[in-house]
Amino acid sequence: MTAETYVNQIVKKVKCPKQKRSEIAKQLLADIYTELEQGEQLERIMLRMGEPIAVAEEFNQNLPEEEHRKYKRGKAMKIAGVIIAVLAVLAAAAAWFLPVVRDFGTSGLFEEAAVEQRSREVIQMLDEGDYEALQACSDKMLHAILNEAAMEMVKSLSAKDWGAFQGYGKFYLAEQTQQGKTRAVVQMNASYEKVAVTYTLFFDEDLTLSGLYIK
Repeated sequence: MTAETYVNQIVKKVKCPKQKRSEIAKQLLADIYTELEQGEQLERIMLRMGEPIAVAEEFNQNLPEEEHRKYKRGKAMKIAGVIIAVLAVLAAAAAWFLPVVRDFGTSGLFEEAAVEQRSREVIQMLDEGDYEALQACSDKMLHAILNEAAMEMVKSLSAKDWGAFQGYGKFYLAEQTQQGKTRAVVQMNASYEKVAVTYTLFFDEDLTLSGLYIK
């Protein structure tokens, strides 16, 4: 073991601010080098001084109270800094994974008329049962539900027989950003002979259908 290693093991256990530990290290090394210059062997010097943890504990007992308070404040600030950093990372992750809704037109990716027109086309395909055409303009992840069996089951939750389509209510448009991707969100009411339905549709910037909710 070198003198530097021995001294480092001591000061690592001394509970005081970094600057004070540096001063203690310099003084210990100076004392050791002085004895080495006088012909003393390093092993005997370290044996006489004692185990690093014992030497450090002696320093801790003799340090002024003010140094202890500074050490505790510094440690608390370091812990607080770590907590703040972790919270910042979690906040950034939440911002990335959780959807953020903004006013329609914020991104500049969508045109209102085009989004409304595509929404009408999607509803018409659903009403006509043209699932082949619907799948062609939809994200592949939706294909499993865009079929007659699945959609008939969904429709039955509102009413067994909707009747003929009557017309649309007002269109409500917004934008949703999640994981770096922005989608247009359309909520629209549709009237049928025997039921009123609210559709919520999601479109990517190519106006591909990427989400569909019916209630």
